[in-house]
Amino acid sequence: MSETKKLKPRCFPGNKQRMGIAYCSNGWLLPCCWLDNLRNQNELEDIGLFDESLKLENNKDVASIVNSHQWRKFIENLELVSDKVPSRCWEKCGEE
Repeated sequence: MSETKKLKPRCFPGNKQRMGIAYCSNGWLLPCCWLDNLRNQNELEDIGLFDESLKLENNKDVASIVNSHQWRKFIENLELVSDKVPSRCWEKCGEE
């Protein structure tokens, strides 16, 4: 996390440059397509977005995934600019 940068997440509603939720070929939903690469997998596992319970096939709808504890915690970390925010979020949504 950078002290000189601000985070303006494009996965948040109201952002004019909004990114949509991404569906990965391995069965999970991610906040955006920029997080869908092996480089980010460990960070996403650490915050719980790759929990088996969040696989699309293990849920009745998308809402049950994005309203899960793990997703709510991810959003909270973005709002609070926590050190738990994936580095890719800083790369794509950080501003000087």
